Amino acid sequence: MINPVEALASASGASVPAIRLILSVLFAYPIGSVYRQLKGGATQRNLYIAFTGLSIVAFNYGTDIYHSLLAVAVSFLCNTFLGTSRLLVPVSFTYHMGYLLIGYYYTTSDTYDIKWTMPHCVLVLRLIGLAFDLSDSRKKVADGKPDAKCIPAPSLLELIAFTYFPATVLVGPQFSFLRYQRFIAGAYESHTQNAPAYATKKFLQGVFYLVVNQVGTQYVSDAYLMSSEFEQESLFMKHIYLGCWGRITLYKYISIWLLAEGAAVIYGLTYIDAKPGDREYCSDELSGCSNIRVGVFENTSKYGHYVESFNVQTNTWVANYVYKRLRFLNNRMLSHLGALFFLAIWHGFHSGYYITFLLEFMVIRMEKEVEPIFARNEKLQQLLQQQPLLRALVFVALKYYTIVWAGWCLVPFVFLSFHKWWHIYTVVRFSGFILFISGNIFLAPILRAVLPRSSSTAKGKTEAAPAGAPAATAEVKKDN
Repeated sequence: MINPVEALASASGASVPAIRLILSVLFAYPIGSVYRQLKGGATQRNLYIAFTGLSIVAFNYGTDIYHSLLAVAVSFLCNTFLGTSRLLVPVSFTYHMGYLLIGYYYTTSDTYDIKWTMPHCVLVLRLIGLAFDLSDSRKKVADGKPDAKCIPAPSLLELIAFTYFPATVLVGPQFSFLRYQRFIAGAYESHTQNAPAYATKKFLQGVFYLVVNQVGTQYVSDAYLMSSEFEQESLFMKHIYLGCWGRITLYKYISIWLLAEGAAVIYGLTYIDAKPGDREYCSDELSGCSNIRVGVFENTSKYGHYVESFNVQTNTWVANYVYKRLRFLNNRMLSHLGALFFLAIWHGFHSGYYITFLLEFMVIRMEKEVEPIFARNEKLQQLLQQQPLLRALVFVALKYYTIVWAGWCLVPFVFLSFHKWWHIYTVVRFSGFILFISGNIFLAPILRAVLPRSSSTAKGKTEAAPAGAPAATAEVKKDN
């Protein structure tokens, strides 16, 4: 008898694990539609979510499901016996990250594999975040300052359902137990009547990006960048190919996140319930679990826009539970480096991960130094307003910068192994390293000399911020 999954894999050219992954994300749509019809209470809802989520993981990874079941069991024991102890976070963090890294050690190969470690890395953040939230809640109660964001330790059933939520168990996005608790209690139901229509929009977007990725890889593939034909191209065309390849590669991640988000929307999990005044939002907005901001991504004019728009919920998690927790270092640069190092090791041991996040640090630092210099020069800003042709040239230049160099920075992340990404960087003559290292050292001083701050701007700045005034604290978005 023909295995339908293997038949689909053969027809599409994708691997069997990849087909299972896509099917599982799609299965979450009808599963979520059935959930919307459930009339039972919290227990029945949790049972349904737990059973369907466990089934999805078993469908993909078979007996390897025991890894995640063990993680849930350890988390439950930690929450139960260390709930009021300062050891809760360190023990939970050490166990979950340690187990994940050991899993990477025994399963990692030279390519990106779809194995049990993929959903496990999603699970690790979810359970560590839960430990942090429980610890913060206990501290608020102990200090006599409980608030609406304090959470109780979940029951075993709640923990299983929270961990194995069908729409997000394989590829995310991340969400907090507080959000899940409000969702399962029915607090979002009156605001999610339009969820099917919004989910359809996300589904269609996801399908579109998936098709573009599949078609695009036929023309600019990973294999082409390693080929002798690529080596024969001119240096300019090599960079153009890198930009196109990078964009098409990112569409693979965008497509799966959009499909997963659409499934989560069907359930009604994604309602934004920020307090009035925290942000402007529609009362029925359903983008609370969005992992990709398509509008920002497609209109990037700086590398920082990629950070703002790509893998949003994971970045928010790292901001809340890593970056902010490193405030004791009293140095934003060290906190930033610490957060990026955490992201790199969370992905695995391949050198490519560490190079990519180091490049991110370099590019963001360069942009933060350079951007204010352009913004504060009134003559340049007036010229841009008065000259449409100049604005068009700047637009083209920024598009070249954001697309081409994003592709350049993505090379280590995709090719992973040193000998692969080093070979490609050799072929393009290490241009990005030259640009970003020299940019961090020389670009800002040169621009300050060529484009001095306008006198009125400098005066206004002096009046608004007296010497010695502390720098503004960076805002970090909270996931409700």
